Amino acid sequence: MKNNKQEDAIMKMGFEFFRDTILKTLGIPYEFVSTGFTELVDLNIQTLYMDFTFLTTEDFYIHLEFQTTDKGISDLQRFHAYDAVYSHKTGKKVITYVIYSGGIKKTRAELDCGLYTYRVNPIYLQDKNADFVFRRLKEKQKNGEFLSEADFSNLCLTPLMSGNMSKKETIKEAMLLARQSSSAAAEKTTAMLYALADKFLDNEELEEIKEVVRMTRLGQMLLDEGMQYGKDAGRKNIILRMLSKKQYSYEEIADVAEITVEEVRRIEQESANENDSSMK
Repeated sequence: MKNNKQEDAIMKMGFEFFRDTILKTLGIPYEFVSTGFTELVDLNIQTLYMDFTFLTTEDFYIHLEFQTTDKGISDLQRFHAYDAVYSHKTGKKVITYVIYSGGIKKTRAELDCGLYTYRVNPIYLQDKNADFVFRRLKEKQKNGEFLSEADFSNLCLTPLMSGNMSKKETIKEAMLLARQSSSAAAEKTTAMLYALADKFLDNEELEEIKEVVRMTRLGQMLLDEGMQYGKDAGRKNIILRMLSKKQYSYEEIADVAEITVEEVRRIEQESANENDSSMK
């Protein structure tokens, strides 16, 4: 799925927060100087896609993969292929971490390659519970406490934890929690959650998440240049889409679109009149 420039900007912000903050929460202690490319073309002109790559200050790459399934040797062979091509293209070593969710508690981490053994570093999040994280952070907010950077890191990881909600609902709940704060960490959390939504959800579910993003400060990026924010046609489309969801008040829509409630009502009435005319 091709993203517009504003969605790419949000994804980039999320990746950087993942690199600089969340990896330390996962026990990956390296310092990084840049984000690497993730699209590879091997000798057979087959395109391979990696999840994340980051160049460390020690001049080697960390390769991150998110897995909701465990295919054993097949997965290891795929990761090995990624790393071999990546190392060949960059001339640098690659160390791979695989972050498992979906109830996975134990996986094979080594692949016998004849004269050598290929290894990955598995990280399991099954023992962490998203419902518990949500309850704890809601309690902090209720008590007027500020969420720490570690809290936001855990919020970003909730879609990969165990819990009673679907991935879509978990991402939505995490975004709504982050929305309660106006801090930079909250915006970066929303960005990272959007990146996970883009990876794990289908198109219909992702559209629903985009509606949640639009209700955040970060969502202004989605309403900017690429969506012709500030121009009547682009803004009208956003307003009508939000009205059709029947989930937002006139005040909320007016706040996002930076117009008055009366203007929102006018656009809604004009659209209804146009629909009536087209049916005659």
